[in-house]
Amino acid sequence: MKLSGIQAQLFIAFGSLVLVINLFYTRLSVLFVDVTEDIVASHLLDQEIQRLEQHWLSQKTVTALSSSAFSLSDIPSEKNWGPAAIDNNMMVSRQADDAAYFKAFVTDGLPAGGVRMQATALTPLSSFTDVFSVFLFSASAAAMILAILSTWFLASRLAKPLQALAESVKTQAPDAPCTIAGTERQDEIGTLATTFTTTYSALQGAWQRERDFTHDVSHELRTPITLLKNTLAIHPETVANDTERQLLEQATNTLQQTVEVLLALARKENLQFSAVAVMPVLERVLLAIHHVHPELVFEAELKVDDNAKVVGNAYLMTLLCQNLVNNGVYHGGGKGMTISLADGLWVFENPLADTQDRPYYQGLGHGQYLVKRIASVMQWDIDFQQTEACYRVVLTPRMAEDEAV
Repeated sequence: MKLSGIQAQLFIAFGSLVLVINLFYTRLSVLFVDVTEDIVASHLLDQEIQRLEQHWLSQKTVTALSSSAFSLSDIPSEKNWGPAAIDNNMMVSRQADDAAYFKAFVTDGLPAGGVRMQATALTPLSSFTDVFSVFLFSASAAAMILAILSTWFLASRLAKPLQALAESVKTQAPDAPCTIAGTERQDEIGTLATTFTTTYSALQGAWQRERDFTHDVSHELRTPITLLKNTLAIHPETVANDTERQLLEQATNTLQQTVEVLLALARKENLQFSAVAVMPVLERVLLAIHHVHPELVFEAELKVDDNAKVVGNAYLMTLLCQNLVNNGVYHGGGKGMTISLADGLWVFENPLADTQDRPYYQGLGHGQYLVKRIASVMQWDIDFQQTEACYRVVLTPRMAEDEAV
């Protein structure tokens, strides 16, 4: 049983309450024994003093004491004695298990101040105290054991429906009908189970709509994009103007990249992050640009350590770099790009050129939304900086050496 579980908390709460109550009544019973002993002692002293005073008044002598427990004594000092709560005329002294009681004579002239009594020497008092003490502590021990067992039973019974509800929620599958235990109950647990069922059913509907959307986008958009690319590649003469053809090719590539990014963000496996080497990602992206546009002369200056790593997803990082490098190619006018990674900042910088040799113009900042989405998913900060001469994107990724993966 976990101490943080509701069953353990109920057991501790009920057990502590029962223990406090049991200790309270045990202490109350001990006080009852002490008070009873004082009452009996006061009564016995009164009887003995009354007998001695009557004999003194009739014969002017003190008769023999009725028991060895009694003795004639002067009035003791209150240093070690104090008035008992039962009778203000009686003084009591307690030392360990031995108790002594004293009462003064009411009649003057007797050869002593009063009568003293040792409680332990009286059979009725000692027997009563011993028997009652044994009974009291036996009953207390039995009550505590019974209380612990009953508390454990009650805690188990009370926690069982909640444990069953938690287990039922844990075992739900996205594709299976929602069946959560406890909906038939008429208490708060039943209300909670019904709420879970309603909420989980709504989530299942949302998950299904998301899967359908992803499937539709993947199939219905990829197919015409592929047809467009194949047509332009096999029959370039369908578009007489080279500029228009190149614009169509670029638009098709952009649409394909957009679909790839959206699908990547929708897949759960792309949300698993680890330490990823930066240099291989950049190399793949740059080689892909050369493969698509072999006629372009584009120089990329990499100021990145060969062993540099950041925390993210390799596929999402590839799509992000691909988008940023494409912007550098299309807006840099062939003047190249500088990519650096230092002091926790990953910077993509390229010059801006407004020439007629750029038929694939997309507009400054094209793709910023997708880049922001990828960066936010990987919990990176991103900043876009633009001047008249250059365009700069500053990323702040999570560095592998600063975070345990």
